[in-house]
Amino acid sequence: MLFVIASQPAAGAQSATALILRDVGPGMVDVDGEWQFHTGDDMAWADPGYDDSAWEHIKADDTWGAQGHPAYAGFAWYRRHLEIIRSAAGAQHLAILMPPVDDAYELYWNGQKIGSQGQLPPKPVWYYGHRQSLALVLSPSGATNGVLAVRVWKAPLNSTDPASVGGLNALPIIGDAQAIAAKVGQGDFSRMRSGLYGRAISFFFLLIGTVSFLAWLQDRSKSLYLWFAVWLVAKIALFYLSSDRVIERISATAFGCSLLILHTIENCSIFFLLLYLFNLIENRRLRRWTWIIIGVNVGCGLADAIVLLFWVHAGLTLQWLDAIFTIVWTLCQLFVFVLLYQGFRLKPDVSRKLVAIAAFLVYAHEILRIGSIQGQRFTGWTLYSRMSVPLFHIAGTGITSRQILETFLLAALAYALTRYAMEQRRHTAAIEMELKSAQEVQQIMIPEALPKVAGYAIESIYQSALEVGGDFFQIIPLADDSTLVVLGDVSGKGLKAAMNVALIVGTLRTLAEFSSSPAAMLNGLNRRLVGRLQGGFATTLAFRLDPFGDCTLANAGHLPPFLNSSEIVLEPSLPLGIDPDTEYENTQIALNNEDRLTLYTDGVLEATNKEGELYGFERVAALLADRPDAASIAATARAFGQEDDITVLTITRLPVGQLTEAL
Repeated sequence: MLFVIASQPAAGAQSATALILRDVGPGMVDVDGEWQFHTGDDMAWADPGYDDSAWEHIKADDTWGAQGHPAYAGFAWYRRHLEIIRSAAGAQHLAILMPPVDDAYELYWNGQKIGSQGQLPPKPVWYYGHRQSLALVLSPSGATNGVLAVRVWKAPLNSTDPASVGGLNALPIIGDAQAIAAKVGQGDFSRMRSGLYGRAISFFFLLIGTVSFLAWLQDRSKSLYLWFAVWLVAKIALFYLSSDRVIERISATAFGCSLLILHTIENCSIFFLLLYLFNLIENRRLRRWTWIIIGVNVGCGLADAIVLLFWVHAGLTLQWLDAIFTIVWTLCQLFVFVLLYQGFRLKPDVSRKLVAIAAFLVYAHEILRIGSIQGQRFTGWTLYSRMSVPLFHIAGTGITSRQILETFLLAALAYALTRYAMEQRRHTAAIEMELKSAQEVQQIMIPEALPKVAGYAIESIYQSALEVGGDFFQIIPLADDSTLVVLGDVSGKGLKAAMNVALIVGTLRTLAEFSSSPAAMLNGLNRRLVGRLQGGFATTLAFRLDPFGDCTLANAGHLPPFLNSSEIVLEPSLPLGIDPDTEYENTQIALNNEDRLTLYTDGVLEATNKEGELYGFERVAALLADRPDAASIAATARAFGQEDDITVLTITRLPVGQLTEAL
């Protein structure tokens, strides 16, 4: 072991005392006592023969800011005179364990540089919380009178630094290299154990965040899952950024910039998370203010990160900018309370109320904690330090109030999102039932088996899109041996469109019992539909066919039919259900043997390819020029890119009296 015998005046330095370490063995000893200290910088101060008797005395276990040099930034030197006497059975290899130094340093033993932390100006780089073990080589004789000199540089103070910072704040330790290594390992283990709670919470953050992100990938319309995942990832990144393993490996500048960026992401994601969770996203004014706050938050965060990049050369101007950006950035977090207030006004369920309570506590605690550290060298406030102390320990792991509140918030959010997922599942099931009902109604409106019509061959094809549409057609035998053929398309989709189709078909069949005029039936149908389609309308094309080829048609805003390869020219007309005073007119045409009428809905016309190009009128005209059958027309439109329901009906004139079953 090491024995500290006494301190005595060092040769050539009347007021400097030497720490005598006799019979150095396999142990360790603190290099305590009074060190010589001097602000400024001169490389001659590393020389063991330099006379430092006029230097002031200072303790190494506290900062220079707490010992008469408040808020001092720049260079300073520590010197400690040592006399180390090694016994024959003593340690073969000695080492010195240097504590974290604020901010960068070089270590000299008898004028020789034996190690450093970071890089000193003109291109400074420094780290937080970095300890290191350095070899201490003695003379072969076993006795060494020497001087341990530490050249320290402190970066300019930022808005959160107290006045009591700078230099050494713990004692260096000299001892057997193996014993020093064991102490380092013991310290690493203690820090790892103290962070077990944070690691466990981070694991759950990661697990829940992954599930949430996968849920968003499955349904991109559920933005709530995305922002919850982003918030969790930011929290995980902040935890690992603040861990000792990371802090000791990245520069203070990189650490500060990363911290600002991650906190900014966390703030932005919680804003959107609350917007979607409390269904506030439809509030245009609140949504606009959210974007404004996010813009200010991101702008101040990035600006403050830029200030940190030039911090060494900042001067007073950039220090004030840092304070201003930090204050505005912190005030932006108050917008969380605005969102929580607006959410509470909507009387949310219990799960969302728990989120509101937890978020209020977390961000009130965070704003108070961060706010108390700003300008603390002027205010003297110590609230930040007290709020960062663990409230209790579990198996050696300290639990802080911040960790407790963030765990509460995580649990509340997980519960709320579980409830949200269940609500969405029930909503999806209800929609699926609605679509199924609409499909059943639509299948009734589009008959699978068509009646036999004397003198005509009728082909039909119906290809539904992903959603239920409003296409329909009917073939109704009339009392005078003629046949009514009606094809139409109701605006909208889903059960609403299907119910409107049911209304139209039922009314049409009733009118067909009293009139055989297509125009009269459309006029009556229009008057009955005005105000009953819930703001919608219906385009309809009606034909009356007699066995001898005479055809009477009336159109209510539908696409004109084709006769063979040419489109029939019709007068423009309004769809049904818009104007009760609209009067529709009959148009007479004669069909010869083998003539073909082609009727279709806009699902053919509006087919869209991958480039976003519509099938269009020109392609329809070119397609129908060859008189294809109904199935070929529908297949061509579907291959181009089906977007809506496709219904095609072809009516081909046969010789008089021939009876052909519709295909």
